Amino acid sequence: MNAHSTDKKTFQLTENGQRLGEISYENLFFLKAEINLVNTEKYKVAPVGFFGTSISVTQNETPIASLSLSWNGKIIITFQDGQEFVLKLNDIFSDKYTIENKDKEKLIEIKSKFNWRAFQYTHDISYNVEYQNKPEEMLLVMLGIYSVNYFIATMSGANAGIM
Repeated sequence: MNAHSTDKKTFQLTENGQRLGEISYENLFFLKAEINLVNTEKYKVAPVGFFGTSISVTQNETPIASLSLSWNGKIIITFQDGQEFVLKLNDIFSDKYTIENKDKEKLIEIKSKFNWRAFQYTHDISYNVEYQNKPEEMLLVMLGIYSVNYFIATMSGANAGIM
């Protein structure tokens, strides 16, 4: 599975050449976005609160999930049904991110590559085969891509003062 930037504000998720979904950012600061899955599900992603430290995921104005940056640099993805996942950078000099469940099982690994010529990111994604049949799988993968982009933008200072 692969997520690649088609332009500066859009990432497409594909597997074996087949399009699975897309993230379209409102601007280059990687904060507000729309996630479109192939089955026509659309989700809005936007920061909430005064400092924008939490991010809300809604579908037709109904909250679906939330993302929050923890004090130790992890992004916590919480669904309305109580499921919680953690995205973390493997180590400070790594370009690999891992999404784990509450039991610390590694479900998804995202490896980011930066193309200096095109000045765009590509993310290679691998995930736990046992987890594939869960209905929220594609949304979790897309939120993982969103979180990695958010993490990269935040760590690079691209969002400084914007939130």
